Amino acid sequence: MLPLEIAKRFGKELIRMKISLAVLLALPAFMAFMFWFAFNTTGLGTAETYILGVVNDDEGIADDLAEYFQGFLSNQTLNNGFAFDFIQTLRSINYTNEEGVPGNIPIFSIEEYNNTEIALNNTDPKSDVESREVDAVLYFPENYSNTTLSAVNNANFIQTGMYLDDNPSWFGPPIPRTDNGELTIIGDEGYTRYTIVKMILDKILTGFTENVHNFQFSGGNIEYQISSVALKDYSIFDTIMPGILVFGILTQSGMLAAFLVNEFAEAKTITRVRLSLIKPWEYITGVTIYQFVISFFQMGILFILPILFFGFRPAGNLLEGFSVLLVTTIFTTGLGFVLAGIFTSPDTAGQSSGFLMTPIAFMSGAFMEIPTITLFSNAIPTAAGISRDFILWDIIPTTHTVNALRSIMLYEFTIAEVWAEIILLIAPSIFLLAFGMIFYGKRRFTGDI
Repeated sequence: MLPLEIAKRFGKELIRMKISLAVLLALPAFMAFMFWFAFNTTGLGTAETYILGVVNDDEGIADDLAEYFQGFLSNQTLNNGFAFDFIQTLRSINYTNEEGVPGNIPIFSIEEYNNTEIALNNTDPKSDVESREVDAVLYFPENYSNTTLSAVNNANFIQTGMYLDDNPSWFGPPIPRTDNGELTIIGDEGYTRYTIVKMILDKILTGFTENVHNFQFSGGNIEYQISSVALKDYSIFDTIMPGILVFGILTQSGMLAAFLVNEFAEAKTITRVRLSLIKPWEYITGVTIYQFVISFFQMGILFILPILFFGFRPAGNLLEGFSVLLVTTIFTTGLGFVLAGIFTSPDTAGQSSGFLMTPIAFMSGAFMEIPTITLFSNAIPTAAGISRDFILWDIIPTTHTVNALRSIMLYEFTIAEVWAEIILLIAPSIFLLAFGMIFYGKRRFTGDI
């Protein structure tokens, strides 16, 4: 197939040009390092109290089981259930200073919801998240307490080879072993405050899980011992990594534009193509395939390096996140064809791309939260189950790349759950690619040679 042969020809030329190949592969590595160097030591800012909505549907544990535990865990009251105790602990936890000493600034201001208040006052936690009256909502399911006891029981089995209620010294009722009542954190993935709340809650929940796994029957306790939370424990680099990936792939359009213009203005490839039997669409398709392959390797480097060397720990599926990034190549390739059709100098094409890509990255919300200019209210369903407004910047496809990557890499959602963002990314990107290829073909393959 001729387009594949054209793509292979450009690939072989690139391999022979060792310096150009080294630059193409080193550029994403250098970009990842520079962002890590700039933001890794930058904390989240001043200690700020975040509004956390709480829905507690936990039914607690059976009275006889609570009474039995109370006999040897004198420092813990279990009658209200573990969710109640957890919420009280969340109320009391403060930021620590640089020396690890707790200060007087609370991390969370708790806004509790219950089914009666929701029915009487017509309040809805999801609506409050959508309107950003609360930064996030933490939902405790009905069987949360039994799930916690199950975790303690399973941890004891791992440590001792037997469950708590199989111990000869156990005279109480059976303990649950299989309940699965996971906490749910609901929020707007595009909201910076939610990003920070989610990161802090993840640290708190991880600390509690470790505490559960260290539980010992003899003299043990089930008290919530939350790890200290200091702003220095987090960096802006963790929160903007999806945006860095988007900025990296946006630079591909400038490289493609400069490459195409160079082939037209200096290498005279376009002239030779027009004198041959090669059809314009075959050449353009071959260049597109070549661009996708180059982007695959460059984005792979930019994707993997922060994980291997810079301490970035994505929560979600890496393959799905990488797939979203590659889909964005459709948009950047189309933009590259448009720029190559407009400019006739490689330097001008590259400079104009650099001038254009930075504003696009910022307007996409790659590095910071962008001003909300609402066009349609509650128009886009999100992975968290709420709807967000369609704002002015949603016209830019890479806005949806940023949102999808955050949902997948920071919040563990699947690619299927961010379907709305994927559709809003793919549809305009395919249109731009088709337009760019046609526009470039008209500009470079018509008229006198």
